[in-house]
Amino acid sequence: LGFLTFGSACSGLILNNYSTKDAVMSFSRVAVAVSIVFSYPLAFVGARDGILDVFNVSQSKRSNALLNKVTVAILSAITALALKVKDLSFVLSFAGATLGNALIYVYPALMFRKAVKNMGDDASKGLKVEVKFAMLSAILGVVMGGIGSVMAVKNLLAG
Repeated sequence: LGFLTFGSACSGLILNNYSTKDAVMSFSRVAVAVSIVFSYPLAFVGARDGILDVFNVSQSKRSNALLNKVTVAILSAITALALKVKDLSFVLSFAGATLGNALIYVYPALMFRKAVKNMGDDASKGLKVEVKFAMLSAILGVVMGGIGSVMAVKNLLAG
């Protein structure tokens, strides 16, 4: 709705297009800020634990001292990136093209295929046919993700 209102002059954060004197939009800005402030720690802990998992750090070795060091290192890297990167449009468009398409089209199809496979002979013929359609969805998701990724890189190189 915001893009339809403002067209190509639309700001990346749609709320910035509305007047600062609009009470409803001001409340919306505060609500978005509160949402970001309180959701960041949840996402950060998941990312930190994921990084520790990638490096095969067992749960028994995850002391408070190690967690604090890793937290400081990650926050330092994020802060350094935030100081250097002035425009997140490439990051957002590339992540949307790759991760967004994978989350919406590819992963559900793969999980459905695995669930039907695990059913073995109990899976109906209809479910087995549906797997083919799900895999078509996954292929289309990969294609759309590829197109979106190429477009994001082209926009980065052109700008």
